[in-house]
Amino acid sequence: MSKRITLISYIDEVETKKIESIIGKYKEITCKVPFGINDEKRYEIDNLPYHFTIFATNKENEKQIIKIAQKLNSDRIKVKINDIRIMNARYDSYCLYFSIEENKEIKELQRIFYNEFPKEKYNPDDFTFHMTIDIDKNYNKIIEIQNSLKENFVPFFLQFDTLALFDYPGDMIEKFSIKKEI
Repeated sequence: MSKRITLISYIDEVETKKIESIIGKYKEITCKVPFGINDEKRYEIDNLPYHFTIFATNKENEKQIIKIAQKLNSDRIKVKINDIRIMNARYDSYCLYFSIEENKEIKELQRIFYNEFPKEKYNPDDFTFHMTIDIDKNYNKIIEIQNSLKENFVPFFLQFDTLALFDYPGDMIEKFSIKKEI
């Protein structure tokens, strides 16, 4: 069991197919697990679905995170994927990711958890919302993937109305609907 938990957007099958239609054009295996967790088994433990991280915290906050998530009452969140970018990651690695246009709704969602557990890394005013495609120490590999995926890339929209809490890395703990009740 992990010492950390992460709350993520849970993208349904229809929306996931949009992601896979772009990423599937690159035939090499990719990995979303950052270095520094279990470097020898990164590919084996890469079990998180494609997602936007909403918040991460220590395992001892699990019950409070669940309580907050169960009370969410929001509309479906729609984000525009506008580019495929690279950022520096931990341990001299590079993260290839889908970037999104500025989005008030996802920031407001993150702010709910940030206000309860202030951690500057997850401050919605400074956080770079992204969907990781691959993390690697080989910059040339990351550039190759980026160039391949950007050949015919057209910005697109993704929507979600569910969050999932995971041990990180590890299994799903629980899913939560954020939909407003009618």
